[in-house]
Amino acid sequence: MKKIAVAVSALALLMMLAVVAPAFAKDMHLPLGAFDVIYMNGEGTAIVDLPSGSIPSVPTATKMLVGVHIDDAPSEYVGVRLYIDLYEEFPPGGGVQSWQPWVEVTTNANSADLMRAFWGGCATEFNLATTTIYCVALGIDPDFAPFLTTDNVFTVSDEQLTAERHGNNILVNLAIPLQIKVPMTFKDYWTLPAFSMKLDAYGSSVHREPQILAMSGWPGAWGGTLVVEEKGFNANGVFTCPTWGYNAMPMAEGWVTMQGKQTFYSPPQT
Repeated sequence: MKKIAVAVSALALLMMLAVVAPAFAKDMHLPLGAFDVIYMNGEGTAIVDLPSGSIPSVPTATKMLVGVHIDDAPSEYVGVRLYIDLYEEFPPGGGVQSWQPWVEVTTNANSADLMRAFWGGCATEFNLATTTIYCVALGIDPDFAPFLTTDNVFTVSDEQLTAERHGNNILVNLAIPLQIKVPMTFKDYWTLPAFSMKLDAYGSSVHREPQILAMSGWPGAWGGTLVVEEKGFNANGVFTCPTWGYNAMPMAEGWVTMQGKQTFYSPPQT
């Protein structure tokens, strides 16, 4: 999950089929100030170019980042997560493109609840000024922003969102299309079509620097902090989507995490 001008890393689709020695000890004693930890036994991300006109309600979007997680501990969060980010002009008319989070899909209802809290108040961009601009433009009280921006957290079945992991390689499949709401609107949607993604790791393993995501500073924000730790490999990726006419379309900036940890630190007490 990312604060997606870091493609967060946010929202993500995997089922473990291979056992790998853990790189992070699964100590359920939470760090000081943390209220939850999710241990990932795999993650994968890659970027695909969007066909022209494929998302009419987001006409400036040119690329899509697809990310997936295998969550294997604690038991209440075991399952698969998918997240989707779009590279688009934001704010609209501003002339600058950046990564924006759009979708979180999970096979675990507890995970969905956690993601809705985590993304609370987000209105495509993570800052108070932008959220306020959208609220004013639409005549919406900013206090209601959280009710309009967590609609794109979905819970699906294990058959609808699947993944296979073979060693350091990952195969993901979203079997159903999803209707994605445009944040801060009442009736604008776009369709995320069914697709599959394959990632093949290569080279030597790499420890990434921890990502620290502070979820605060806008109306309805959760207020806590997420710290993400990962060890993995660069990867070649291909994307298949019949709706968009893609058959093993090469992807860019592929990454496969073999083991990772997401630590959620509680909002400060007031």
